[in-house]
Amino acid sequence: MLERFVSVVGGATLPFLLYAALAVVLTPASVEGWPRASRWRLASALTGTAGALVFAVLRATSVIDRRTIVNIPTLIACVAVDAALIVVLALLVRRPTWRADGRLGAVAQVTACLAIALAFFRAVPNVVLGLTAFIEPGEEVLSSEMLLRVLGFFGGWGAVALLAFVYYRTARRAPVRPTRVTLLAFAVVFGAMHLVELARVLQSAHRIRLSGSAFRVMTWATNNANGIILLTAAAVWLVPMGFALVRAVGRTPVQANPARTRALRAERRRSRRWVLASGLGFAALVVTRTIAVAKVNEVPTLSEPEPYERSHDAAVVSAALLADGHLHRFAYETTDGTEVRFIMILKNGGAYGVGLDACESCGPAGYYESDGKIICKRCDVAINPATIGFKGGCNPIPIEFAVADGAVSVPLSALEDSAEVFA
Repeated sequence: MLERFVSVVGGATLPFLLYAALAVVLTPASVEGWPRASRWRLASALTGTAGALVFAVLRATSVIDRRTIVNIPTLIACVAVDAALIVVLALLVRRPTWRADGRLGAVAQVTACLAIALAFFRAVPNVVLGLTAFIEPGEEVLSSEMLLRVLGFFGGWGAVALLAFVYYRTARRAPVRPTRVTLLAFAVVFGAMHLVELARVLQSAHRIRLSGSAFRVMTWATNNANGIILLTAAAVWLVPMGFALVRAVGRTPVQANPARTRALRAERRRSRRWVLASGLGFAALVVTRTIAVAKVNEVPTLSEPEPYERSHDAAVVSAALLADGHLHRFAYETTDGTEVRFIMILKNGGAYGVGLDACESCGPAGYYESDGKIICKRCDVAINPATIGFKGGCNPIPIEFAVADGAVSVPLSALEDSAEVFA
């Protein structure tokens, strides 16, 4: 559940934030009804999402086996639209007031719609392709784990939409010029990252050849793109929130009309509530992108090998030790000094699963137990405990063993012969 939630929040936050920030900047101060431009922006987001869904389906079904066919044209379009958006925002920063009419207004609305559609088209496919991981191999279609993953997936979309709405309501209470300035900076960084990504794709497709300083700049920007964009996005969020808070605190000026004074006090109270909600939302986003991501990407450590008895020709493990039904790990040092790890588990029905702590696909990465499942450390595939001891897939490499006199024994010769797996 947490993995799906974090994946959606990480992939969908930026397009939703761009959508909300453009809505703040391009919506007149006083709004009556549902403006036509707002409907255009919503239609653009839905269009970009629909196109992304089609692209994701075509990728998942291998109809499109080369992503560069789509990535190169869309990245070129992103760079062009980003340049237009930067120009439009730079012009709007210089204007003290916003007017929805005029040529600049029309150009700004069209450019914003294109930027929103492309942002959703670029971000959604990778999030949607996570749907293929809802059911693990050997898992039932309708299981509690699968339902939790679905809940995390849709919960992530709902959380991001709620955060964007809270940001919009908060930023509308701040002076529009600081919001425009931060959005302009965000557009510049976003456009630069699109340009870097386009250069990287063209380089990998051998359309261009970068060397020297250009290649080093591209590599550095690619490796640090997420951090740079997130820092700029934080400014887009925090600057309007700070200005909204400044407007909301302090004593309310007494007006000639007492009703007007009461209205201003009520409006300031609402502003403080929205600022508080925005602060809590930003804190939740930071926690999701730091602690939760670290938790999801946490690399499990293998348990220490357990002691066992050793005869002149076998490693002997007491059946009583294995009676708990959990995974047990052991290690044997061969004559050439190689540590050979092997695992044992009591399976349902009283049979024993014995194998090397390695598989033919992932090598000696090892296995660990989590929530009653045996999981390969390298590829995160969940192994059905009933299949341990059988060849194939990511199952542990079977090894010879015998059960007698209340103990499970593995010949030392078999462990010696397995040294090459762990060499």
